[in-house]
Amino acid sequence: MILDRSHAFMLVGPVGAGKSTLFNILFDRPEEAQKTQALDYESDLGVDTPGEFFSHPRLYHALINTAADVGTLVYVHPANDFECLMPPGFLDVYRGKHLITVLSKTDLPDADPARVKALLRACGIDAPVFNISIRDPESLNTLRKILLAYQHQAEAAHAMETCR
Repeated sequence: MILDRSHAFMLVGPVGAGKSTLFNILFDRPEEAQKTQALDYESDLGVDTPGEFFSHPRLYHALINTAADVGTLVYVHPANDFECLMPPGFLDVYRGKHLITVLSKTDLPDADPARVKALLRACGIDAPVFNISIRDPESLNTLRKILLAYQHQAEAAHAMETCR
């Protein structure tokens, strides 16, 4: 039997972007984020990826293979990182997936979400952008709602396919 994870999301982005911190918050994990060394799955709903998978071309295959199983890709980029290392078209490998951009660390003094959003647009990332801060529960709730809506869409589609 093939495991259907089309309802799940995957966090991807550079080292230090805040993926694991966000992942822990989304799944109400009380522990402080540690350096992610391998793929981290939670409740078959989410996947956290090591930043090295994104930052080193020789590890892209791990991201591409994992992305095949999920329905939503969440690109996390710090709002104080003014460099885009995204290879052109990297997140477009699998068409038909939801793509979300999360600008993390928006509460830091050197954060400039508007500048980073413009940078990511110039790099070809045209996904909806969510500005989040771990200190702003409302920004996190907005992201949770959209991820939950995508999850429900995928589950409904899967249920319809199963009934056929």
